[in-house]
Amino acid sequence: MSTRTAVPTRVVDLVLIGTGEDIAALTAITRNAGVLVFRSAPTAAGPHDDRQRVFLRLHLHHR
Repeated sequence: MSTRTAVPTRVVDLVLIGTGEDIAALTAITRNAGVLVFRSAPTAAGPHDDRQRVFLRLHLHHR
């Protein structure tokens, strides 16, 4: 009977503020890497700011 040890993981919450294109690119990178758990809907970064804000939750695997 073999026993396997679980791979330690870490959850990281990020706040991204930038243009829609920047956020889309970083979201695609995390999704393709398989670490994206959650992405919020974009909201305005501020009352006088044209940028957007999203929250990302990443599940990182350590080796």
